[in-house]
Amino acid sequence: MKRIISLLLIVSIMVLCCSCGGEKTLKKPYSDSFRAFDTMCSITIYDHKTLKEYNDIMRKVRSTCTKYDYGFDKYTPSSFVSIFNSKKHNIAKGDNYEILKKSIEYSEMTNGYFDITISPIVELWGVNTNHFKVPNNIKIKQLLNKVDYKQLHLKEHTAHLTKGGSIDLGAIAKGYVTDKLVKVFKNMNVKSAIIDLGGNIYAIGSKNNQPFKVGINKPFGNGELIGTVKAKDTSVITAGIYQRYKEKNGKIYSHIMDPKTGKPVDNDLNSVTVISKDATVADALSTGFMVMGLNEGMALANKTNNIEAVFIDKDNKLHLTDGLKQEGREIIIK
Repeated sequence: MKRIISLLLIVSIMVLCCSCGGEKTLKKPYSDSFRAFDTMCSITIYDHKTLKEYNDIMRKVRSTCTKYDYGFDKYTPSSFVSIFNSKKHNIAKGDNYEILKKSIEYSEMTNGYFDITISPIVELWGVNTNHFKVPNNIKIKQLLNKVDYKQLHLKEHTAHLTKGGSIDLGAIAKGYVTDKLVKVFKNMNVKSAIIDLGGNIYAIGSKNNQPFKVGINKPFGNGELIGTVKAKDTSVITAGIYQRYKEKNGKIYSHIMDPKTGKPVDNDLNSVTVISKDATVADALSTGFMVMGLNEGMALANKTNNIEAVFIDKDNKLHLTDGLKQEGREIIIK
């Protein structure tokens, strides 16, 4: 009996010592999901940290996403974008100025195929809403007069629109926020994680000393993968007609609008995936390339530094930029 009591005392002391030594480090990945930017977002951290550290990180992640979700959402009355669209001018400082400046840069780069002033056309079609309709060409032409990135002027931290248009940051906001979250993770000493903002993926570091494998969905494949990308400290972002669309009389109407025609994109592509350490440029260019079509999009992708891209045509055939064709390429085709 004394031996048993002695053993129990030893175990009790060991438990107390472990408790006094600090919170226990968790050995398994930590995941959390939440809704933001009108989609489901998830974070998976592979570093071994304490539960308190995980919770601190996620509080910062959630607060960062909430901040930008409210600020960039055109349907939130108090947001920068909503006020800007109603007044056609506004003070634009900090992040608001930065994202508008980048938007103009990518519009110029893509010759206007990426254009945040597409908002009137987006509203007209309502593909992302329960009020989808196929408008007549007269109405499309009228609203196209308000679509032109060159009407957006930035000067001395102010912004204004000269054609009475409005902006929609849906094709760049999640990429921009992803880059902000990467900085948050680095500041909080996170070395291995996956950021997933509604399919906009960023791989921080590696997993078990190997690059992460990020899947590329087969368009209209019900979640089936058509390939995987090896990713380390890089984003993998896809724009595709299969992601959000409406179907009427056997025709698919994508949520991605063509600023040149005022209609849902309808060309030789099903999707474009852009791979870049800069998630903002990956988000914007995936849309720009998607609207441009295979030949023009591929030509620009191959001329653009620090990105690679995977184009998937209407037959679900993959077309790779030159850098991905080289030996030791970072994509595995299924």
